[in-house]
Amino acid sequence: MHRPVVTAIVLLGIWLPLTALSAERGPADLVFVQQGTLPIILTAPHGGREQIADIPARDITNPPKDKKRYVTSSDRNSDLIALGIAKEIRALTGNDPYVVQARFQRKFIDPNRPPDIAYDSPASAPFYEFYHRSIRQFIDEVRAKYSAGLLIDVHTQGKIPQSLVRGTLNGRAVKHLIARSGVEAITGPNGLFGQLEVNGFDVFPRNDIPPDGKGEDDGFNGGYTVATYGSHHANGIDAVQFEFGVKYRQEAELDATIKRAARSIVVFYDAYLKRSAN
Repeated sequence: MHRPVVTAIVLLGIWLPLTALSAERGPADLVFVQQGTLPIILTAPHGGREQIADIPARDITNPPKDKKRYVTSSDRNSDLIALGIAKEIRALTGNDPYVVQARFQRKFIDPNRPPDIAYDSPASAPFYEFYHRSIRQFIDEVRAKYSAGLLIDVHTQGKIPQSLVRGTLNGRAVKHLIARSGVEAITGPNGLFGQLEVNGFDVFPRNDIPPDGKGEDDGFNGGYTVATYGSHHANGIDAVQFEFGVKYRQEAELDATIKRAARSIVVFYDAYLKRSAN
């Protein structure tokens, strides 16, 4: 159970704790974890708003190893989008998706990177490990309880501001879904990204470009989470990355973004996952 918060903000009916720094605040306080009753897992690594006591921010002036992947800026409002989608899925279905959301700021830890570039301080390791242990636990549970499931890693981006960018590792991370139901499950009318388009999102790449080859944007085609837990691994699950453009993460658009995305996921669930949950 989380310790009492000092204050909080509310947006779209979602409570986000803003707590005073405390050396006692551990990984379970700074990673939000929700048990699910659907074979859907939402993860959000980059929208955290809280500092971590006694851990310095990562040194962006002297990044280790791969400079291109060493990033400290947050994905603005991706936390609100992920939590809002979870709440709306509950409203639409009466069931909860699983959720793992980093509450800590990305400048301290980037849980969507491998550990060697995810953090600087060894004291950060327990937070990083708790985040990924929670994902692993939920994936194992979904695999044990259902014949199929889906992980959605939620991000926001400014590179293609008018679009929601698809990330499936060009189909590799949804290997089981495609083998079971064909590319229609991704790009067809009731497919995941097909439904996002039906519900008003501009999807990149277009849904007439199949999830294979090199059609997806190299920077957004699936990060560490999708690459680590996708169904191209024997112990994985079908996994995709949602990169909501600036247009969709603005405060004035958030409610519509959340409702349209949740509606898309539920239609996909009904078409391609529901039988696995029965």
